[in-house]
Amino acid sequence: MADTPQTDHQEQKALTSSSNTPHTGTPIVPLPQGSSNPRTSQKVSDAIRTYRPTKRFKLSKHENSHITSLDFDDKGEFVVTACEDETIQIYDVIEGKNTKIVPSKKYGAHLARFTHHQRQVLHASTKVDNSLRLLDLHQESYLRYFTGHTDKVTCLSLSPANDAFVSCSRDNTISLWDLKSRNVQGKLELATPYLVAFDPSASVIAIASQSTSSVLLYDFRNYDKAPFATFDLAPLEERYTPTTRGRLWSRLEFSNDGKNLLVGTDYHGHFVLDAFEGHLNAFLVGKNGSSGRAAPVSSSGRPLGQGDACFSQDGRFVLGGAGDKNEVLVWDTNQNPDSNKYLQPMTSLSSRGRTAVIEINPRYNMLATADKDILFWLPDDAPKNL
Repeated sequence: MADTPQTDHQEQKALTSSSNTPHTGTPIVPLPQGSSNPRTSQKVSDAIRTYRPTKRFKLSKHENSHITSLDFDDKGEFVVTACEDETIQIYDVIEGKNTKIVPSKKYGAHLARFTHHQRQVLHASTKVDNSLRLLDLHQESYLRYFTGHTDKVTCLSLSPANDAFVSCSRDNTISLWDLKSRNVQGKLELATPYLVAFDPSASVIAIASQSTSSVLLYDFRNYDKAPFATFDLAPLEERYTPTTRGRLWSRLEFSNDGKNLLVGTDYHGHFVLDAFEGHLNAFLVGKNGSSGRAAPVSSSGRPLGQGDACFSQDGRFVLGGAGDKNEVLVWDTNQNPDSNKYLQPMTSLSSRGRTAVIEINPRYNMLATADKDILFWLPDDAPKNL
């Protein structure tokens, strides 16, 4: 039987009315009528240059609120967002509309993530305590709390294979969990272990410790043993990001083919490392300043985020924000960088606002970007019922 911790009375009342006034998005280009769905057999490499925003959703009444996280479910049919207005919002990708708004006024919400159960969402708290909370979208109630962190959670990574997940915190711990139990399954203590990622096989976790300029690789089944590999990024930071060394890492992600590891930063550009050897394949340049979000190691008053770059579905491309410019940059990791390992964008895609958060759909040729609003993007020749 699932745990059913008591929730605050007012918040539980809010949950039971969580579908209040979900809104459909505002189309920002004409959309053909009668299309079926956005799935397309077009190769990512053929579609990537033609993406354009097809629908925009405004956050609600709170003009100064920001979207802090985006995540697609495994089937690519829904997007979940966490917002500064203390709501979790669900969007239907096929229908192109907002279908649910779940208030989380007491504890706040960040890093909202779909589990492998399509109607369950895991998220971190932003106030009162530092617990993680598992939300059942059907029942509109919390199934379980995961407690133990004593400071803000900075990253969540769910295993691609099962119900295991890992959380990082500003309390300098990494906790290993199972969705079926409220009890922590394991714990590591490291300096600033603020970013974590599973590899596609679910057998390896990478942990980024920016204060030590290192990425550590652990065998997930033997997490209590020493890391089997440590990538020293200090020389790379000294060369490529000297003015922000030790401060602005914002994203850690394996490519879907498992060959590359992305270490995203919030100002200069992004490192693409060989996931086996740790050497630099390319440093992605072209950003025009910050995304406007606080990196996990930062204590600035900026809005929270989860990084402004991600791999495409095939692992070949990296898509990311352009800082102050209203663009999405696209880098082709198959292209050779210059002699200094700098890789310029292969193209830029015109947006309708800053790209502070970005996620690619795992099943469809579709992506989502966000700042104060959320944008759905499709290739020019894809069916457009979004």
